[in-house]
Amino acid sequence: MAVRLVYLICVCGLFKQDSVVGQQVLYPGNTRFFEESNGYRREQSGLTNLDDAFLKSSSDRQSLEDFFCPEYWTAFRNTCLRIYKSPRKSWYDAQKICQANQGDLVSIDTIEKHSFLVKLMDQDVSRQHRYYVSARQVSIGNWVNADKSQLIAIEDAINYEESQEESTDELQSYFEGNKNGIERADSLELGNKYFQNDRYRNRNYIVLGFNMRNEKWQFYPVSGDDSYLFICESRSLYTAENMNTLLENRRSYDYGLELTDLEKVPRGPYFIKQPVDTTYDTGKFQITKDVTLSCLAGGYPTPKYTWYKEEYIKDNLTVIPIDPLKNRYHTVSGGNLIIHNPTQNRDQGTYHCTAHNPYGKIISESVQLNFGYILEFNLQRAPEKGEENWGKALVCEEPQHYPDVKFYWSRNFFPNFVYEDQRVFVSHDGSIYFSSLEIMDRANYSCTVLSTVSDTGRNGPFFELSVSPSPHYQDLIFANSFPKAFPKVPLAGKDIRLECMTYGYPVASYNWTRRNGNLPRLSRLENFNRVLVIQNATVNDNGEYACTARNGKKSIVQSIFVNVQMEPNFTIPLRDRTRDFQSSVTFLCEAFAIPDVNYTWYKNGLLMDDREGGKFNRDKYTIQDNLLKINFLEPETDDGMYQCKATNQLKGVYSSAQLRVLSMKPTFKKRPLESEIYSIANGNTTIVCEPEAAPTPKIVWKKDGAVIGSGGHRKIYPTGTLFISPTSRDDEGTYTCIASNNQGMAESKARLIVLQELRFTEQLPNKLIKQIGEMLYLRCDVTYDQLLDVAFIWTHNGQVLNVDNPEDERQRSAIIGPAQWDSARIRIHYNNLEVHNLTLVDGGEYECIAKSSVNRIVSKSQVLIQGPPGAPGAVKVIDIKKTEAMLEWTNGNENGRPILYYNILGRTNWNRTWVNITQHVIAQEVDRYNGRRRATVGNLTPWCGYEFSVVAVNDLGIGQPSLPSPVYSTQKDKPYIAPRNVGGGGGKIGDLTITWDPLLPQEQNSIEIHYKVFYRLQGQREWASEELKRQGNLGKAVIHVPTDKYYTTYEVKVQAINDLGMGPISEPVTIYSAEDMPQVAPQQTVARSFNSTALNVSWVPVSQNRESIRGKLIGHRLKYWKKEHKEEDSVYYLSRTTRPWALIVGLEPDTYYFVKVMAYNAAGEGPESERYLERTYRKAPQKPPSSVTIEGINPSTIQVEWRYIAPSQDEEPVQGYKIRIWEIDQDMSSANDTV
Repeated sequence: MAVRLVYLICVCGLFKQDSVVGQQVLYPGNTRFFEESNGYRREQSGLTNLDDAFLKSSSDRQSLEDFFCPEYWTAFRNTCLRIYKSPRKSWYDAQKICQANQGDLVSIDTIEKHSFLVKLMDQDVSRQHRYYVSARQVSIGNWVNADKSQLIAIEDAINYEESQEESTDELQSYFEGNKNGIERADSLELGNKYFQNDRYRNRNYIVLGFNMRNEKWQFYPVSGDDSYLFICESRSLYTAENMNTLLENRRSYDYGLELTDLEKVPRGPYFIKQPVDTTYDTGKFQITKDVTLSCLAGGYPTPKYTWYKEEYIKDNLTVIPIDPLKNRYHTVSGGNLIIHNPTQNRDQGTYHCTAHNPYGKIISESVQLNFGYILEFNLQRAPEKGEENWGKALVCEEPQHYPDVKFYWSRNFFPNFVYEDQRVFVSHDGSIYFSSLEIMDRANYSCTVLSTVSDTGRNGPFFELSVSPSPHYQDLIFANSFPKAFPKVPLAGKDIRLECMTYGYPVASYNWTRRNGNLPRLSRLENFNRVLVIQNATVNDNGEYACTARNGKKSIVQSIFVNVQMEPNFTIPLRDRTRDFQSSVTFLCEAFAIPDVNYTWYKNGLLMDDREGGKFNRDKYTIQDNLLKINFLEPETDDGMYQCKATNQLKGVYSSAQLRVLSMKPTFKKRPLESEIYSIANGNTTIVCEPEAAPTPKIVWKKDGAVIGSGGHRKIYPTGTLFISPTSRDDEGTYTCIASNNQGMAESKARLIVLQELRFTEQLPNKLIKQIGEMLYLRCDVTYDQLLDVAFIWTHNGQVLNVDNPEDERQRSAIIGPAQWDSARIRIHYNNLEVHNLTLVDGGEYECIAKSSVNRIVSKSQVLIQGPPGAPGAVKVIDIKKTEAMLEWTNGNENGRPILYYNILGRTNWNRTWVNITQHVIAQEVDRYNGRRRATVGNLTPWCGYEFSVVAVNDLGIGQPSLPSPVYSTQKDKPYIAPRNVGGGGGKIGDLTITWDPLLPQEQNSIEIHYKVFYRLQGQREWASEELKRQGNLGKAVIHVPTDKYYTTYEVKVQAINDLGMGPISEPVTIYSAEDMPQVAPQQTVARSFNSTALNVSWVPVSQNRESIRGKLIGHRLKYWKKEHKEEDSVYYLSRTTRPWALIVGLEPDTYYFVKVMAYNAAGEGPESERYLERTYRKAPQKPPSSVTIEGINPSTIQVEWRYIAPSQDEEPVQGYKIRIWEIDQDMSSANDTV
């Protein structure tokens, strides 16, 4: 008690002035202490320990304030606040819980407290829930807090319009009664109407909730009987006594144990792996038929395991231990329960395991062992009927199964699966839906189911769907209870599938929206937007989702409410505690879940029930929902494993912790003082004294054998830490920390050595101006004590530059981009820094840090890199017309040089490539307060969706383009361009075919684009025309002309027209009308043998005048057949040339052929010539000469001799021989032939 009295006096002496303000301030350092002791688990850098708080106290007293409140409470102006996230309570029960903690529901009596609370809520709670405060309505509109102060509510903080965002629980109950699309009640008016309505009568209590529509926290009047979360406030808990508890909470599980191997520290069991629900597939063939449930626990000694099966016996839940020695179907190996030859009747059910060692016992989560199966379909099924243009659903009629199955539909045969499109949809409910039937849907259909946990499946019977024609169609309506949600009870962490389907003709298109908000970030649309999938759902995805269906004739909307439930998840788990003998301990757990949880407590696997009368010592144990307090701690009765179980309708989960009760004298064996401590003159010195002891020891400091106290430039903090500031040479000496308690005393010594401080002899310049591409050179130097080793560290904008470490390079590249970071550009040599080829990203603050083992000093320089301007921002269009637009934007960073002018880029919905629209634009400043610039852009194209980007230019170059503006559409206008590449010709006789290139989309300037063609005989003055409205944007027209005008020259031109008028007409082009077939046949056709397989056919050239050819002669068509064959068996050879001869190849040797010739043009072939009969030659010699000999005559002459070859009857007579000669070292391609 004496120790605590000194502790309180010390703290009060430090903080007797200046009340703290309502904000949390955290300082960088080791976060271990915060992770172990801070209830709100702030993820920012936390205080290293309580010492850090004291070290910061002189400049920021808020750093200590949180330590005056118990764990999981937050300090505000000498009070402690706690947001309870579980369980939900009525106003009265919530007030009782707060009073049990020496407080009340929070009273919001100042604007500062309201603001602080809102910030705390934004950081720490879900926006889906509401929280009781103490205020009650004593008269209409008069809200009074529990401490009799007035509720302070700024502006519209009280929301009387309950039609805005309801809480999760209210929305769920409301929508259960309105799921068929009944419209919601209109917003109730304020004032008297609010109090007259039954729904709002007797709502004299208030909760704090987040308004999704207005994006802010507001108060909502409620009935005090409703269950909500709540916020407690206590002034009594705000005391320095809490620091002792926080210090004890820092004790790790090896506290007081002198072991070097942490893996062998005696420790109770803790679960590493919990068992999971398991489904045994009965339909799958397995060589070894068994199923395994597993759990794994840590601890020392290694825990042992026991498995239990939970069964209801006479309506009471009974836990039956599984003994493998008594049941041949069960084997326990480590934490594994192996069930051999499982059967559903014997083995299906709920199981859990326990892990135990000499220090306690813990229980695992309960899991289900189920058996998966799919029974058979019915063998036959009645046919289905439907009508054309009416909706239809085919139900799968799947067999009984477990667990869920996937559905597939086949058409006519398996596996000809049905293809889903905008009209056909296979739902997760198993049915296949047709928005409107078509005759083509007549077929035989079959449903197939496949298990979701294995490859087991079943095929259903085929049945007929007949579709009868109908002159009528169905109006647009939602199909069978759509929209639907799968699963029906969505769970947090799982995917949610929302489906929408309609009947009606025409087929509808779909769109999903969310009431009063955007669709979840992790959502996606599938299956022609019929399906909305919310991935990894959270409770923040709760709400009303609306499906809108449109088909051009009608639009309908239907809503579905999504209420995500959540299995319990511990937001505050239990933590191991090491406490002093005869002291007290408080275990607190908190779990978030929907629906809310109930809490139960266990010690060493046994239920701690305060309803057991004499078996439960109420003076020693206090259980209040999720809080367990134990007084008068003794190791024999209180050491062990404690578990908090949080249970809702979905699941029960455990959080475990070990309690150790100690009594030991102080010891410095684990944390002795450093033998030598180096410090810098005029700096700060901290000597940490951290003995292990139980109870907490009294700390006394000595210097050179003399006791020293807290005063002057020395301070001794409640943690035992000695702080000296400023440090001088007089502080050198030997310091002894003496720790004592009722169990004994211990001491540890350290020698303090004070060194000369580091000082800069050369500092960085305050400011430097450089340009892109130049080199930056920086240098600093220091003077220091020769006992110290000094290192230089260079940083850029707070990031350490280390060109020798590739990991630092990768980190920098990830921040500023790989193209802008090149380690070769930066050279560091001790206290010199060079940066070559500067870029804009090299600008900023550079630091030269000189660091030794005892202190560090910093010199800074601000480097400005001048370069092309930065990207402008906020580009938008003020006014847009047909061909011009007025733009506004805000300048980006000038990067050290004034902007000279701007270039304006643009891209359209037709062409996604950025192009320069206007260059050298001088913009006008329209607002000198915000720097907005304005300019007009011309040369735009009508009826185009434009995005604009602005680029600023200065004397150093062109800057980065701005982000694209929103899309703006220019106004419509008539076409500006005449069709290009006008031409034509061809077709059948009597046609005048005109062709052109249709206008590109960006050239049409409006809708309803079509064309008008003009034509006339060459030499005439008047033009005939034809407008092609129905043809649309096609580039071809066929005009009918008299048949005697075959192959006649015409002049044509084309004009584009849209809904706003006519465009320019193209220049006239001369084309020919369609050709007629030739009227003349080739004369004097003659065929001559060319070789054994070819005939050379010739004829007198035909006259190519218009009357004879009636077009342009393309070539000749040759018709040939064997003499002994019929002419109908003839073969044709096409000669695409106007020359009067052709070579027919591929014939048989020594065979007579008839030959005819025809002229042809684009219209076809003309009449045939007279036939001519000719024979092909017999074969060439088939045998080579033999007995070839060579004899040299002189250096340039040889004599070649060979044996005569006698031709056979099917060969032509030998007329001579060909001798081929080449040098032996040459290729045969170089040979010379002699005949």
